[in-house]
This record gives sequence, C-alpha cells and structure tokens, in this order.
Amino acid sequence: MKVTALGGCGAMGRATSRELAENETVEELLIADADLEAAEAFAEDLRDGEYTGTITTAKVDVTDHEALVAAIEDGEVVANALPYAFNVDVMEACLEAACHYLDLGGLYHKTQDQLELDEAFDEAGLTAVLGIGASPGLTNVAAAWGGQRLDSVAEIHIRTGAKGGGEGFAYSAKTILDELTMEPVVYEDGEFETLEPLSGRETYEMPDPVGEVEGFHSIHSELATMPETFEGVDTVDFRVAFSPDLVNICDVLIGLNLTSEEDVEFKSVETTPREFLDWHLDRQPKPGAVEEWKSFRVDVHGTEDGEPAHYRYTVVVESRLDDWGLKATAVWTGVPMGVAAAMVGDGEALETGAKPPEEVLDPEAFVAELRKRDIAIEEEHIEP
Repeated sequence: MKVTALGGCGAMGRATSRELAENETVEELLIADADLEAAEAFAEDLRDGEYTGTITTAKVDVTDHEALVAAIEDGEVVANALPYAFNVDVMEACLEAACHYLDLGGLYHKTQDQLELDEAFDEAGLTAVLGIGASPGLTNVAAAWGGQRLDSVAEIHIRTGAKGGGEGFAYSAKTILDELTMEPVVYEDGEFETLEPLSGRETYEMPDPVGEVEGFHSIHSELATMPETFEGVDTVDFRVAFSPDLVNICDVLIGLNLTSEEDVEFKSVETTPREFLDWHLDRQPKPGAVEEWKSFRVDVHGTEDGEPAHYRYTVVVESRLDDWGLKATAVWTGVPMGVAAAMVGDGEALETGAKPPEEVLDPEAFVAELRKRDIAIEEEHIEP
C-alpha cells in the first residue's frame, strides 16, 4: 500500500507521517508538502529510524489541480493534514486519481460542503473519512461506540480540555481564530441553533492530570454529522477549553476588531484585518514541543433494554517528547488519521462514500488499534 501524507511535515502531519512510517502494511509513504526542503529533512530523519518501508518526498501545490493529481495518482490513500480550506480541492483530486481520502475536519461548514461529494465517492468505490483527528475524529468514534451499546441515542455531549502545552497557538492560528470567532452551532430539542461566539461558558472536570477547565461553545464538525447519523437524537453539543492565556490573546484581537473581514485600504493595498492577521501569525515562530496533556469526554445518553442509560468515554494523551519530539496536540490529532488511513487502505472501511468517522470505522476495532499506540479511550457505564 502507498499512502500520501499531504502536508506530511507540518505540525499535525508529522504525527500522521510517523504513524504511517511505523505501520508495516504501508509499503511506501510519500510526504508531499509545499516546503520540499522541510519534507526532505523530515524524511531523512524518519529513514534514520527502524522503518522498513520506502519514504519519498514531493513538492506539491494543492491549488494546482493537475499537479496534485499527478502527485497522488499512483497511491491508494491520501491523508490530508493541510488547513481545512483545501479539503474539497483535495477530495476532487482524489476522485480523479482514484484514491481514498481522509482529513482532520472541516469546521462544520466545510464538512457540509464535503458531504456533497458522498455520491461521487460511493460511485467510484472510494471512501472519504471526514474528520479523523481527535476532535472531530476520536470523539465521533466514541459516540458511535456508545451508540452500539444503546437501543436509542437521545443526547451526546462532547467536552475537550488540555493541560500544559506552552504559550501561543497550539495549532493553526487561522483555525483557532475561526473556532473562536465563527458562530457555534448546537443541536437542541431536535433543532439546530446558532449561538454567539465564546458563549455557553461552563466549568467541567476532565480526567487527571487535566482536571477542571472552563470551556465554551465552538463551531465544530461533530455537529455537521452526528444529528444525522444518530437517528432520533435530540441534543448534540460541543465545548472546547483552550488555555486561559490563549483565550485572553484572542479576546484582545477580537476586541481590537483585528478579526474583522471587512475590506480596508492601507497604503494602496486592499485587504481585511483578518487577512493581515492570518498572514502575520503564520510567519511567527512556532512553539516547540513541550509537555502537554490533551483530553476529551463524550457522554452518550439514551435507552438500554428499555431503561435510561448513560455511557461516558474519556481519553488523555500525553506529548511524545523522547522519541517523536511532538506535543500531545499533534499526537492525538495526527495518529488517528494515520491509523485510519492504513485501515481504509486495507479495505476495513465499513462503507464507501464521503462519510464521518462514526459511519465508516468499526469503533471497537479502531479503539483497539489506538490502544496499541497508548491512546486509550476508556468506557464507563454511569449509573443513574
């Protein structure tokens, strides 16, 4: 099997590439990135390890459709770790190149656009897994696991939190700013509702060592699929807890109107404050790998044998500093996509088409693979 890790030497892509390089079913790993020098340096680092497969590199401009198709067409699977804005472009290239496809999420609205390609992937006999990082990704699989336990699902509540991680933006500054400034969507009483950004602040407890955090509603891909996947579900909501320092930084940026997308002219250049901010933040030094713990909690409520039932799924993922040199943010996001890419390439996807993880991955089989990599999703039956 040949797998292309698109953006495979970026912050999240490095974890996906390392996972794929260690997978014995992957005979060739192509690390495709706009920065060929960085890709080659990372590939050389991987070759120094105990990996048995072939590791190659390629310079790829994903805005050049023909070049992208040419880069991926002799492989079976594309694991896309690029910013979500490119998801549809990469999916269209995968259809033309006859490749399976996976990504790290589309932040609700992009995911909805991607679902429009469901029929095209199904007719091509291909599988596209939409959002198979940590959240979305592991959270979707956990919800599916709970759904298997229950006769019917009534409510799904997703909470995420972290401890440590250092200063600054934990991953793409553009994506985090989108998460904090776009209007969140929740599903309550069988209806979608759009809320104010940073609303619904709630203090909740996460597993040790993360502990108590304060989260708020945020736009997320789980809401784009779970209300449709779980027939009869009444409520689905999502809250994220970033570090207080990062929330304070973003509060200041929002307060100064630097996230505005209204056109402005400065020294004969037309732009928006947000465009300049994205450009500027993208050029700042990235925080190094430090100790960090990432965690989620997924509560699935419903009925079991005719009685009310509640299952809780939790995970804590720690940085891998000694061997991989990666923060927990990268590990818990990138590894699941690498595991799923190999499973899809091996024909273990449950369906063809463009689907969320809860529809195409067998929860218990996927969770078992993750446990081998020290990503242990724990299940608890909460007594009423």
